Amino acid sequence: MFGPDPIDLYDPSPYGPLAYYGHLAIGALALLAALAAFATYKGGRNHRWAGYVFFGALAVVCLTSAKMLYHVFIPPLFMAVFTAAYAVAGAWLALQRGTVRVRLAEAGLTVFEIVGLALFLDRALAAVAEGIVPPFAPWIIATIPLILLAGDANWFLRHKDRARLRLARHFSRMIWGFVVVFRAPLVELAAGGLPIPQPVVVIGPIAVGLAMLWYCRRRYLRPTARSV
Repeated sequence: MFGPDPIDLYDPSPYGPLAYYGHLAIGALALLAALAAFATYKGGRNHRWAGYVFFGALAVVCLTSAKMLYHVFIPPLFMAVFTAAYAVAGAWLALQRGTVRVRLAEAGLTVFEIVGLALFLDRALAAVAEGIVPPFAPWIIATIPLILLAGDANWFLRHKDRARLRLARHFSRMIWGFVVVFRAPLVELAAGGLPIPQPVVVIGPIAVGLAMLWYCRRRYLRPTARSV
């Protein structure tokens, strides 16, 4: 959707092999940890440890991605880094008490994501103007950030219901963070030559996220708790 990816899975140049393949390995660990957290008893020891592993692995993935972006700027990867960090940080803050410091941190995260989205659209829409990518491509990539920002608006407007809504927000942020990490390797594999249909790459992860949200809401949340 954004033209050929300059990364070759069989030749990590211009990155070092250890850094690049280590990035992929840690990314796989993050996905496995997220699935383990989703499958285990919520609030239990295994769930918490799986969540810690996911947070830690994702932090490494985001840092190594930032280094990659320094060498080769890829707009979808840039947006994925911003959104994954923003989503999981918001998921952690949702479980904290609603102190002034926590609310300021949440507002700061929203500004962080808006800035990232603006920078992404600036580069992506320029690529559209040059005929490099189709007009709909940037907005498909921006779907998850826009969903999360809409959730922020709902969260801030309903801050008095924080105690009731915090689990819904935690689940939704963690799930969308997982979806962003899940979509990244699909994009790489498709760009690397594997015959993955583009609708699967684009819509598949979002469909997985919606199914996970539906399951969590049915299984763990009261009917009145909306995902935010």
